[in-house]
Amino acid sequence: MKKRMIIFSVAMVFLFSIVAERIGYVVFSGNYEVSSAHNSYTVDIDKIFETVYDRNLNRISNKTENLVAVIRPTEKCLTEMNKLFTYKEREEIMEELKQGYPVVKQIDNYVSCKYIKILETTNRHPDDMLAKNIVFSYENLKPEAVGSKAINFSVDAIGRLLDGDEGNIIDDNYDTKKGISLTLDNRIQKITEDAGADMKSGAIVVLDTDTSEVLASYSTPNDYLNRAFSSYCVGSVYKLVVAACALENEINDTYECKGKVTVGDTTFTCQKDKKHGKQTIKEALANSCNCYFIDLALKLGSEKLTDISKRLGFGDVNHLYDEWNVRNGNFPNSDDLQSKGQLALLGFGQGKLTDSPLHFSSVIAAIANGGIYKMPQLVSGSVDDSGKVSERNENEANRAMSEDTAKTIREYMRYVVSDGSGRSADYNNQTAGKTSTAQSGRMEEDKEILYTWFAGFYPYDHPKYSIVVMTEDGTSGATDCGPIFRTIVENIEE
Repeated sequence: MKKRMIIFSVAMVFLFSIVAERIGYVVFSGNYEVSSAHNSYTVDIDKIFETVYDRNLNRISNKTENLVAVIRPTEKCLTEMNKLFTYKEREEIMEELKQGYPVVKQIDNYVSCKYIKILETTNRHPDDMLAKNIVFSYENLKPEAVGSKAINFSVDAIGRLLDGDEGNIIDDNYDTKKGISLTLDNRIQKITEDAGADMKSGAIVVLDTDTSEVLASYSTPNDYLNRAFSSYCVGSVYKLVVAACALENEINDTYECKGKVTVGDTTFTCQKDKKHGKQTIKEALANSCNCYFIDLALKLGSEKLTDISKRLGFGDVNHLYDEWNVRNGNFPNSDDLQSKGQLALLGFGQGKLTDSPLHFSSVIAAIANGGIYKMPQLVSGSVDDSGKVSERNENEANRAMSEDTAKTIREYMRYVVSDGSGRSADYNNQTAGKTSTAQSGRMEEDKEILYTWFAGFYPYDHPKYSIVVMTEDGTSGATDCGPIFRTIVENIEE
């Protein structure tokens, strides 16, 4: 009998201690809410979004891992927190734990813990992620999660975590490989971003001259605006199109530049009122003579310039992928070009003409590949959950100019670099291109904002890369953009 009483007393003390512990736990934890299942509580750990890959299926996004700690509101977990967190962090976590539920916190390094659970999650945007503007643009198009990771805990009738339950990991398609494969090449993208690292504001695009596939696309600063896809005044790089139009129509006149020319009631000047004297198309391109190309545009007329420009995609819409569309700037309509003043402005790439670095790189590609125009292509295919790629159809092509015209324009572009305004871009005598310093019409502190360009291809003997460099608020294409172009081609073949 005495023995039974001792056993009963011990049991009652044990039971009382459990009840006291639970009461204290409830007081400490505050109010509880019963989970929807009434017997479990699920903590969301992470969501996974579509992965962006380069052309070789190297990950651009979702390529590295984070670590998170799952801290339960238990004494054992509390004693381990000093391994992972500072005093201030522990205080903040303690406040969250007072709600009575596990807390999930990211940690920098793995530390072995017995009671705190350490889990791996996907780092969606690693610090060294390339092509940030492209990734963000695509994620805005596809904002839905495609998988998730969570941890489920058992709870009692009033929603309290059960002692000793470390949780059950729930992976809902978290290891999916679903995403999109871009035409970008990570190596070339890195070279391009490094070359443009000191650029304050602008964009760079590198295209494959045969396919017009985008090998690199860079926009800085990294904000909401993707400058590679945005429209700007192009200025003198458009003279390449005017020159091609003239050759297509068998016009190759000599013109004497006197530094200015009057059209209607407007007087146009060459830069710094420079008088270039007698100029051929080749020389006028090398010297970027506005007067020559104003005269040439007036001789050609709006229909011929509009025709070749439309064959080169100006003013068109580029369907990159699904609903991801980019307009190739603005091309003045026929009513606009009834004005000789507007036609004169078009002759040297000003007026109502705008274009994007993305699209203009495809114009250069058409010149480089023998006159065949293809719209820029950024997406090579979609990737399913298993990693299988469904490739897109080959890019459509059309002849924009004859092979002979394209060949002659390439020669002229080489002369621009060897003997004209593009010397700063030259590398191994294999660079060809055109500079531009375009007026924007925007004034800041009594100074007009200039858009500066260098648009060219490399190598000259066997063109492989069409490259456009554009800076906002620049000084000149030769000063701002030529050296960046040169840096890219110096490294791209290594």
